Amino acid sequence: MKPRLDERNAELAAILDALLAEDVTITVREVARRHPTLRNASAFTRDVERVTLIEQAQSRQGQLRTALNPHALRASSLSDQLDQKSARIDALENQVKTLVTSHAACIQAVMAAGGMTALQRYWKEYKAIGEALRDLSAFPDSAEVVELRKQKRKP
Repeated sequence: MKPRLDERNAELAAILDALLAEDVTITVREVARRHPTLRNASAFTRDVERVTLIEQAQSRQGQLRTALNPHALRASSLSDQLDQKSARIDALENQVKTLVTSHAACIQAVMAAGGMTALQRYWKEYKAIGEALRDLSAFPDSAEVVELRKQKRKP
């Protein structure tokens, strides 16, 4: 094994201090980029003392970041929750569009099967739903909404 040029890892400690001061995320690759003689990440990962120094610096960096911005963790979790809620809203909006399309197809099927008379019978049972659909603007934009004639009362 080759003898170490820097027995006390002073260069490594200086690099880690600089990364902490600059708030650059400490990784083995970043340390290797900045080290004047050791250019390979494996030169650090295979040496227990060097790995220990890097892990300690990473831990310290996590503590410093938390102390400087205590809301960062909560903000990231709130951001994740917002993303999940947005995805849920998108899924529900797609579901509503699908249901509206299905509803329109059912109305067309009733009309095709029995004409206006069948549609009147159908809507008699589901008048509340029809009014709710009107309030939701669930009718397609190109649909012509026709008021159904009222049935004649028998004397």
